[in-house]
Amino acid sequence: MSEVIEVDLRGVAMPGHLQQATKAVEDAAAGSDVVLTTDQEVVIKYVPSAAAKVGVKMRMSMPAEDVWQIKLSLGKNQ
Repeated sequence: MSEVIEVDLRGVAMPGHLQQATKAVEDAAAGSDVVLTTDQEVVIKYVPSAAAKVGVKMRMSMPAEDVWQIKLSLGKNQ
């Protein structure tokens, strides 16, 4: 079973926020399951295309107002 990496970016300022989101996609592409939590709308627009480019599957939910959770993995969407 692959490692699950939790990345909570709520409250992290740009551009570090986007840099860490990019690293989360890279970690998923390397085989880790990643759960990314963000409060930045730009990230939910960026991550899907970045993930698709490297063959990473994603599933997005909105557990609270202005908070998005993105699950990234190489395997089946969870």
